[in-house]
Amino acid sequence: MKITILGSGTSTGVPVIGCPCAVCKSLDIRNKRTRASIAVQKGSDTLLIDTSPEMRLQVLAAGIDEISAVLYTHTHADHTQGFDDLRGFYFRSRRAVDCFLMEEYHAEFRERFRYAFEDTGYQGATPQVNLKAMPLNRFTVGDFDIDPVRLPHGHVNTCGFRFENFAYATDFKRFPADVIERWRGQIHTMVASGIHFGTHKAHSVIPETIELFRQLGVKRGIISHLAHDVDYAKHNAEMPPGVELAYDGMTIDLGATVS
Repeated sequence: MKITILGSGTSTGVPVIGCPCAVCKSLDIRNKRTRASIAVQKGSDTLLIDTSPEMRLQVLAAGIDEISAVLYTHTHADHTQGFDDLRGFYFRSRRAVDCFLMEEYHAEFRERFRYAFEDTGYQGATPQVNLKAMPLNRFTVGDFDIDPVRLPHGHVNTCGFRFENFAYATDFKRFPADVIERWRGQIHTMVASGIHFGTHKAHSVIPETIELFRQLGVKRGIISHLAHDVDYAKHNAEMPPGVELAYDGMTIDLGATVS
């Protein structure tokens, strides 16, 4: 498998509009963060996790011109608002894109993008998708064996995913004990959110995410969904062994890893 960090930023992106802070004004490209998303590639199959507002730019930069499916973690705007740009994949393949989303969010998703699911009189091209319920247990898409888990994120839930010895989780506050037990010792490399170093009611912060990596026995932990008070060069150098910060365009080759 190959993982591409399409976007490593929190909901505002970095730079934040109008912000004069040092990170927002930084010339370090690793401090330029679009909204959080990854691509997971194996053989001829590519999965997108979430469609961020910058999805079109992200997949163009990564050279992705065909996808097998989209896995949605949840329906917050920074993870869904690139939905319309799924049209581009249909123009090329003439196949509707399978989009997996927890069933409790289907009505909200259909309402938000009603023009794609109902005849509203809209005369432009619309995304051609198959909206599917996220399975509650392990399932397959092409060459991928996917283990989904539900995670608390404020007053909603998000979906995390394990693909063999790789895992991705974003926008969670904590991992329930049963999920830690289920995944412990199974993960070599994990990308997980850690918004900043302070406190947050709905998001795991960097020290909490580092502790999660320890509890799960992760060998390589990569922290994403970063806010503008995280400076890549400064704070990446302060990470403990086996932990690093993500940046847009970062690639991870899992071909040589073992769980």
